[in-house]
Order: sequence, then structure tokens, then C-alpha cells
Amino acid sequence: MEATLRALKATADPNRLRILRILGRGPFNVAELTDVLGVTQSTVSRHLRILAEGGLVDVRRAGTWAWYSLRVEGDGFPSRLLQLLGDAGPALNGEREAVEQVLARRRASTSEFFRRTAPEWDRLRHETLGPSAVLDRIVERIGRGPGTVVDLGTGTGLLLERVASPDRRVIGVDASPEMLQEARRRVEETPLPATELRLGSLEHLPLGDGEADIMVASMVLHHVADVPAVLRELRRGLAPGGRLLVADLEEFDDAAFWQSLGAQWPGFRREDLRAWLAEAGFERVRFERPDPDASADRPVPFYVEAVRAS
Repeated sequence: MEATLRALKATADPNRLRILRILGRGPFNVAELTDVLGVTQSTVSRHLRILAEGGLVDVRRAGTWAWYSLRVEGDGFPSRLLQLLGDAGPALNGEREAVEQVLARRRASTSEFFRRTAPEWDRLRHETLGPSAVLDRIVERIGRGPGTVVDLGTGTGLLLERVASPDRRVIGVDASPEMLQEARRRVEETPLPATELRLGSLEHLPLGDGEADIMVASMVLHHVADVPAVLRELRRGLAPGGRLLVADLEEFDDAAFWQSLGAQWPGFRREDLRAWLAEAGFERVRFERPDPDASADRPVPFYVEAVRAS
């Protein structure tokens, strides 16, 4: 009862309710929340402190980065509160356009990074991440059966080369024309059978409803502006019972590392991804650490498999 009263007291301000609504879209930093709310940074920081003390908000830091998100552990009160708020009036709806502007800036930052680095991406990825046991796990789980496999954020097409087969259809999707140019070179030089490339963002996939049997997001979610929205869009593109295979990195406190990769997020916590996947309509979520001996002085890769609920 005491925790519930503390949480209710923390929500007794319109701007704090707006912050909770914004964080319902995913994590944001203080500067972004300041832009959306149109108030001073000190005011936003004070509201966030009250919400954190009320058990509604978590903060995670990675070097100079500090990201705030709804607390997903415990009794789930923040999520239930958002359901009760619904679309409760203009005072809570006025931030939507400003949120979209923040997300657009994130996308533009990622686009510019890959425009610059596309020709050197394979080398940069290898120097930064090294060999990936997670990629081997993904190839193993895809198997060799028929169907349609979609590689999300395909980059230079490294995964396409490993899973292409005359017995299946393989589609590489990327929002960067420069990266797709590198992937096209790989597809044509190999050549890869039954493989096509499509330009498009993960938030608006160039796929029909239920077109994919398997989707792969390998080391791509940390580049995404709005992860919960992307997961909802992935569900749309997957056939009922289709599988989503994700490889990424656990949250890691090294801003220089993430900046070298042009990342939007300093890795992910398992509980956040599990909550976002459930909200997006996925079930039977299973996490693995394919490399149990991964060094603690660098981000630890993880593998996730989830099934689209019917």
C-alpha cells in the first residue's frame, strides 16, 4: 500500500503524467524530454527524480549518456496507469508531434553515420565487435528449410551470404542506400540465389502483412530510433507463428564504444526487451548467451528468439 501511495503522489502533476506517456514510447534522455515538454532541463530533472522515487521510472547511465524509461519490474503499475490515461485530453496529447521530431533526429543521425561508414563497415564492425558466436547461432536456428527469410538492417549483406539457398526466398532490408549498395555488390559478385534487396526503414517495412516466415535483427536494434514501434511493425510483417531472431548486446557502460558504432542505445536489458516483445504481440520469448566466456570488459552478445502470436 505504501508503494502505491508513493506512486500515486508522484503522478500528481500534468507534466509528470506527460513524461510517463512519452516514456511509454520507449527510453528518452533529459535533453529530448526537455525539447518535447518545452520546459527547462532543471524542471524535467526534478520531475524525473520524483517519478524515480515513486518507483515509476528507471534511469540507466553509460558514460555521459543517461536514459529514462518506465519501470518494467515489480507490479507493473506504470503500464497500468498508461492504460487508464488512454488519450485523456489535449494536455496529454500535445507532445506527440514533438516526440516524432525527436525520433526523426535520431533517424537522421543514424542515416548520416551509415552514409559515411558504409564502405568501411565490415572492417569497423569486426574491429569493434570481433567474431560473433551469435551470428553462428542465428544461422543454425534459421536452418535450411523453405520459406521467406528477411534480414532486417542487412547492412553489407553478410548474413545473406550465409543463409541464401535455392530452396528459400531471402530478402535484405535496409534504410541506408549506401549500405544496400555494398550489399548489392556482395549479392551480385557471389552470386546469391533467390535473394533480393529492398530499401526501407524498420518502422515502415517494405513488406506485405505476414510476408516473412523468419525475421532476423542481427546487431541492428541498438541503431533503431523507436524500438517498441519497430517490434510492432515486425509483428505485422511476420506470418502467424513466424519467428523473430534477434542478436544484440547487453547494456554496457562505455559511451566511446557505442559512439564508434553510431548506436542510439548503449545495449539492452533483458527485462526491457521481454516487455517490449510481449507488448508487440510476441510470445515464447527465449534468451541465450551463445558465448558464456565473453569478456566482461566489453558488451556481452545475446540471442533472443520469439514467436509471433496468432
